[in-house]
Amino acid sequence: MPVRRCAAHGEGMVTEHASGPVSPTFTLGEPAEIIAVIPYLLGYHPTDMLVVLGLHGPAARVRITFRCDLAADAPEHATELAEQVTGTLSAEGCDAALAVAYGPAARATPCVDALRARAGEAGVALREALRFTDGRYWSYLCSAPACCPAEGVPVDTSRSPVTAAAVLSGFTAWRDRDQVRRFLAPVEGADRLRMRQATEEAERRGGQLREKRADAGGRDAFGTAFRIEGVRTVRETITAALRGELPDDPDRIAWLGVLLTSVRVRDEAWARISSDTGATRSVRTCACGGSSCGTSNPPTWRPRAPCSPWRPGAAATAHSPKPHWTRSPRRPPTTRWPG
Repeated sequence: MPVRRCAAHGEGMVTEHASGPVSPTFTLGEPAEIIAVIPYLLGYHPTDMLVVLGLHGPAARVRITFRCDLAADAPEHATELAEQVTGTLSAEGCDAALAVAYGPAARATPCVDALRARAGEAGVALREALRFTDGRYWSYLCSAPACCPAEGVPVDTSRSPVTAAAVLSGFTAWRDRDQVRRFLAPVEGADRLRMRQATEEAERRGGQLREKRADAGGRDAFGTAFRIEGVRTVRETITAALRGELPDDPDRIAWLGVLLTSVRVRDEAWARISSDTGATRSVRTCACGGSSCGTSNPPTWRPRAPCSPWRPGAAATAHSPKPHWTRSPRRPPTTRWPG
């Protein structure tokens, strides 16, 4: 995304999102467009947090994207936060960074000031530092009234060309992080009990499949049978979803969740689902554990493959939410600042 900012802001930036065989390129022309693109890098619209993009090399490509919550007591820990940020940037080989703080000045400014000081000491060039709240941004690096007035610069990201390009490329952003949490949250009450029972039955069924096939060829025979059943179930589920028949039976959802622990089965699902298939939500939720949440201790036979359901528009669900730091998806964007 090339950023050619107003005179007081300096250079430009280009970010190329490696999301598939053909990577979309977003062009940034001003700080407002940096703000516009961040929700599509995180997967949701941030609030009360500091978002940092770590850049690397002469081309200034984004190597890491992460965030830190700006809680009410954040100013008390500003120095520690700055140490963590610069430590992470240095560990990732970043020699420059962009930072955008979301929230009131009382929380954001002490943290950004500490970051600016520590970044300079660590040899990390902070190319831009902004605060964004209530539809306006303020730059910590520019004080020119004509460029960055005291009342802030109004921003309407919905009208940004970057937003249009991101949506056209298949990227989406959740309303906020709480919406992501609600989507991934397990069901509760009677539904949770029913789902737990269904999950336990599905796990027992998987265990029986292994036991049944053990004498015929051991672990490999079980793996083959498991993958065949998984691929068949995934294909049936997606075919039915295309007809408008979404899976709502707890037993079927639980069994699908168990089958999706196989990398081969999960790859089949990711290859077949897209933003216009009704199965996307169901399959992704099962893979992330949002629906099939029955037991807290998975059986020892269950494959331990990691869940990485990343695809354009699914950045927010590509990692499990952490209480403090969130790294970018496996395929981070790249950023270049032309010299």
